Amino acid sequence: MIHYFAEKTWPELNEFIRQEAVIILPVGTTEEHGRHCPVGTDAMIARGFGDMLAEECDKLGVPALVMETIQFGFSMAVVRQWPGCPNVNPRVFEDYVFNIVDSLVTMGFKKIVMLDCHGNHDCLLRLVMREIADKHGVYTMTLSPSALSADVYNKLKKDPQGDIHGGEWETSCILYLKPGLVKPEEYTSVDAIRCNSPLRGPVSTWGLQKTITGIYGDPTTASAELGRATLEAAAVKGAQYIKEFQTVEF
Repeated sequence: MIHYFAEKTWPELNEFIRQEAVIILPVGTTEEHGRHCPVGTDAMIARGFGDMLAEECDKLGVPALVMETIQFGFSMAVVRQWPGCPNVNPRVFEDYVFNIVDSLVTMGFKKIVMLDCHGNHDCLLRLVMREIADKHGVYTMTLSPSALSADVYNKLKKDPQGDIHGGEWETSCILYLKPGLVKPEEYTSVDAIRCNSPLRGPVSTWGLQKTITGIYGDPTTASAELGRATLEAAAVKGAQYIKEFQTVEF
């Protein structure tokens, strides 16, 4: 069973605090994902994965509350050349998330998990983690569904180079979560990853390879089955991390 923070009364939330419930905060954004995927792809994956993670926590006997998904965040200028990205300054975004987590800790929640479902947010969410620890002595967690599913995805993927933005992984996830929103007739491999060099990672891929349609990857090999397999694997692994996280005393 999934419990949503926004649907509870304050006495009900008090009971979740008493149970030392885990807060799941899905963090996505809204930005272009090529011609074939909706601009809400990251936020949709964040919401869908948050629900799946909560269900797995319930199976493990871990009380969890899912918060409303953060829909808007920071994206690099290179993706803002196409419509679809209501951008938030990174410092404003970091302060916004910090304020949410700070409020949750002040209420009495101590185990808070931020779901990192957009590449540009990794460093910002980790900054929130450190600032919360400095202020409250409370250590939060970030989980990324793409990282959690990496082992399964790497075994099942058909694109040898994998996905960075709008390719096989993300398209497969949306085919599973929101299949009616994907436009297969717009698939193209023109932006398949070619910059497989030692600089990929230390240097942003956006600077190593020019994108034509706004993606990095090959969506032509995507499938709902792959999306389901990878997200389910990520949810199972993530719930195991959360169960161990819940036992840590601060």
